Amino acid sequence: ARIRNIRQDGLHKLTTKLSREASTVIIEDLNVRGMMANRHLARAISDMGFFEFRRQLSYKLARLGGTLVAAGRFFASSKTCSACHTKAEVLPLSVRSWTCANCGAHHDRDINAAINLKNLAGSEDLKVRPVSACGVEGSGGGTDPVVKPATMKQENGPDQKRSAP
Repeated sequence: ARIRNIRQDGLHKLTTKLSREASTVIIEDLNVRGMMANRHLARAISDMGFFEFRRQLSYKLARLGGTLVAAGRFFASSKTCSACHTKAEVLPLSVRSWTCANCGAHHDRDINAAINLKNLAGSEDLKVRPVSACGVEGSGGGTDPVVKPATMKQENGPDQKRSAP
């Protein structure tokens, strides 16, 4: 229970910080179930709490008027050169940096993916879609969900009488 609480606290702090500092956040729509099939990574991936991270980030951004954008599952963010947009055919996960065969630009895999996701969010690509805070986009509902405003704690003002418990 202690470890669970520490993880939840870390997730809440991170998602709150991200939602306050950025009006648009871009994430990748990862195949977590497929990643869980790898027995070497399954425990580490399940400990990460990808769904909870996305859920918290989604509702916190919606509450503050921000947007969560999810790149398509098959968008090759790591394999596409951010300089010339050429896609590398084979790029195993063990390769952390690579050089583009077309333009010769050297890329760190993660930084290149971040640049490509940033560029994708600014484009009009059909693979990028805003994500609602309701989480209905994967359920097959054909309508756009309407997000209700977050409930606010109502406190008695100085001119209102307090009710007895």
